[in-house]
Amino acid sequence: MTSPLPVAEGAALLRSLAAGGHGIRASRLAVHNYGAVFARDAIMAGLAGVLTGDAEVAAGLSDTLALLRAHLGAQGQVPSNVLVPADGGSARVSFGTLAPRLDSATWFLVGVGVAVRTGLVDAAAYREPVARVAALLDAIEYNGRHLLYVPAGGNWADEYPYDGYILYDQVLRAWGLRLAGAALALPALTAKGEAVGGAIAAHYWPDTPWRHAAGADRRRPVPLAAFAPGRADEHADLAACALLALADVAPPLGARALDGLQALFLDAGRLPPAFAPVIAPGDPEWPALAGYHLHGFRNRPHEYHNGGIWPVWLGWLALALVRHGRAAEAARLRDAVGAHLAALAARGIAFDFEEYFHGEDGRPLGTPGMAYTATGLLFLERAAAVDLTLVRP
Repeated sequence: MTSPLPVAEGAALLRSLAAGGHGIRASRLAVHNYGAVFARDAIMAGLAGVLTGDAEVAAGLSDTLALLRAHLGAQGQVPSNVLVPADGGSARVSFGTLAPRLDSATWFLVGVGVAVRTGLVDAAAYREPVARVAALLDAIEYNGRHLLYVPAGGNWADEYPYDGYILYDQVLRAWGLRLAGAALALPALTAKGEAVGGAIAAHYWPDTPWRHAAGADRRRPVPLAAFAPGRADEHADLAACALLALADVAPPLGARALDGLQALFLDAGRLPPAFAPVIAPGDPEWPALAGYHLHGFRNRPHEYHNGGIWPVWLGWLALALVRHGRAAEAARLRDAVGAHLAALAARGIAFDFEEYFHGEDGRPLGTPGMAYTATGLLFLERAAAVDLTLVRP
C-alpha cells in the first residue's frame, strides 16, 4: 500500500541535508540562515535517522554533535546554529539573536544520550562536554529549585510571547539529563533529571480552572505552558505536551496531556496547532506578539507559532501516542495529515516540506525544504514501527 505521506521524498531530503559531513542543515534553502546546521532541527532529524534505521541520516546526527562540540562555548554554551561555508572558510557560530537559545543545550543532551546508546559516537569524547553543558544549565537555574527561567525567544518558538519557567524547556532538560546520564555513566546527571521531573510534576498542573475553557467544564485539559512571578501561560503547547508524554519524565502528567489534546483537537477532527487558542487583535497578549519578530511579522492569527500547524510536532505527538499504547490514535493522526495533503493537491496546491500549515485554510506556509517537516512526516508514518526504547530514559 502506498503511504499517504511523502516519506520517501522526506527521507531523501534529510539525506541531502546531511551530506557534506558537517551535520544536517535546516533547509535546502539558505533564507533566514537556514543553510546552517541548527542544533534542535539537526538533532531531531538525526533522531529520525536513528529511529527509522536510515544510516546516512543517523550519521548526520554524529556529524552534528561533533560540529556542536567543536564550537561549544567556554562555559558550555551549545550553539544555536553553525554555518559552515561551502568555500571552506571559517564557520559562523551563533548562540542566539535577541535571546540565547537554551533548547540547543537540552537537545544536545538528548542527542548525545541517544547517539552514545546506539553506538554512533564514542562516550569518552562526550563525557566532558556533556558535564560542562549540564553545569551551565545548573548555573542558569541559579536557585537550586530544578527549573530553568527562560527568556522570551529562548527556544524554538522564538517569536512567541512566552517566557519564565517554560514547560517545554524543563521537559527537554529532564529528558536529556536522564538519557545522557545513563549513557555516559554520570549518575549525578540522572539524579538531577529525576529532580527536574519531580519539579515538573509539582508545578505544571495546578488545581485551578482553565481560563480558556469554552463551556461549563472548566477543568484543565493540558499543563501550563509556562509560569512566572504573578502570571501563568495557559495556552496548549503541543511540543511540550508531546515531549512530556514521550519522555515520561513526570508521570502521569504525560498521559493526562494526551487526553487533553485528544479532547481539544483529535476527537473534533482537527490537527492540533503549535499553540492554542490563537492570539488575536484585542487579546491581552496581542501587543507583545505583534511587537516581537525577527524577519518581519509572521504571527498573524492561525499562522506560524500563533496557531500554525507544524508537522514536526505532529510527528512527536504520534510517537508519544504509541509510547502510551495509543497506536490507533497515532494512525488516525497520520491518516488525517495524509488526507490534508491530498486535499491540498486536489486544490492544486503543491507541498514542498514547508514549515507549517495555516491553522484555518490549511495552506503550506513558511520556508520550504525543511528538515523539521521531513522529520515530522517520517515520525508520523513510522511511529508504530520504531523502537522507542532508544529514546526512553
